[in-house]
Amino acid sequence: MSPPGGDTEVHPSLSGDASDRVPKITVVRGPSAGRAFAMTRQVASVGRHTTNDLVVADPRVSGAHLELRRHGDKLLVRDNQTTNGTWLGAHRVAEVYLAEGGELTIGDSTLRYESEEVDGPPSLVQRDALGQLVGSSNAMREVFATIERVANKDLSVLIQGETGSGKEEVARAVHGASARPTGPFIVIDATSLPETLAESLLFGHEKGAFTGATERRIGFFEAASGGTVFIDEIGELPAPLQSKFLRVLERHEIVRVGGHTPIRVDVRVLAATNRDLRAEIDRGRFREDLYFRLAQVKITLPPLRDRPEDIALLAQALLKESPTPVMIDKGALDYLTEQRWPGNVRELKNVLVRAAALAQDGIIRRGDVIGDTADARKAPDIDFLSKFSDAKDKAIERFERAYLEALMRRTAGNLSKASREADIARHHLRDLLKKRGLYNISFGESE
Repeated sequence: MSPPGGDTEVHPSLSGDASDRVPKITVVRGPSAGRAFAMTRQVASVGRHTTNDLVVADPRVSGAHLELRRHGDKLLVRDNQTTNGTWLGAHRVAEVYLAEGGELTIGDSTLRYESEEVDGPPSLVQRDALGQLVGSSNAMREVFATIERVANKDLSVLIQGETGSGKEEVARAVHGASARPTGPFIVIDATSLPETLAESLLFGHEKGAFTGATERRIGFFEAASGGTVFIDEIGELPAPLQSKFLRVLERHEIVRVGGHTPIRVDVRVLAATNRDLRAEIDRGRFREDLYFRLAQVKITLPPLRDRPEDIALLAQALLKESPTPVMIDKGALDYLTEQRWPGNVRELKNVLVRAAALAQDGIIRRGDVIGDTADARKAPDIDFLSKFSDAKDKAIERFERAYLEALMRRTAGNLSKASREADIARHHLRDLLKKRGLYNISFGESE
């Protein structure tokens, strides 16, 4: 976090930019006036919460208000869908490139973008891949450098990034480069943990602990002893389990359901989320102490749209997995580079798999991918690489969650009104909301 009193915090230089000048964000007006942050990474955050790179102690600033990304000599500023917004003069902006000397207003505070010199040019690992991760962009080489720096230290790592950006691949790379690469690597998808069995699956149970518990079973954490547990979408973990999970992190022990004796477990915990957990903390949905314990190291994966220079390398790597040899011509590659990729690397992989299957003479041409990307925009979240039943279940889950969130926001959280609009029985709608973890979430107009 940024210190008070106008000092500037400089993080270890990882940007890979050839220049020895880095962006500096200074609060020039407001409760935190004089506070500054020198941005030596590709990505940084600004907000009221203490986990931000630049902390702005302004009650009208959101917990995680802004995301900052370096783009040459400009700074890309993104508003995190905040209540009070981000303002460039009289204009409210969602995303804006800020040139040096530019100023933005958030809450009652004004930020100015300048630049300052740092000692020596930054350096990065000169590699184009790490494990299953591929990229030669500065943003990806920053990720590689962070992984290599922390992999052999038994620190908890929080991996942040959009859906399909490769969070599990980061976790596998950390595990593979750690001091426990031959140990188990167990993946836990927090979105698919059944509410009634979640604690048993995570921590195990004793015989007779509940109806149907006919024998002792160990849970995921015991099974991973000597290795790594990777919890995907940690933001979906139910509140009662968050406190038990914190115990694992702090004491390295678990208690089986129906048991009383703590059991030591030797596991490293990696977690991933596509949510902003700082915003979840502000809303009372995620424990702040668990966040700090999980995020001893934070790795943020850039979305594919922010690293188009990596498309060619990614395509080459992904097409190597094709069952038949296939190449891609320049016209197709140019077209793919121009796309926004809302589903990130996973969407690109789906497009290439379909295009490879349809390509004539073993060459993917522009026409092959134009049709594919148009189809992908209609259904960007369909996983064409999984089994039919698995892909269908995931698609239904995403549809229900998106539909229900939109419905409840539109009706300001009024269950009766929502059931009438959707033509669903009130009790059935309530069950659906519980099933998707949305029942206790506030959808009031203030959000």
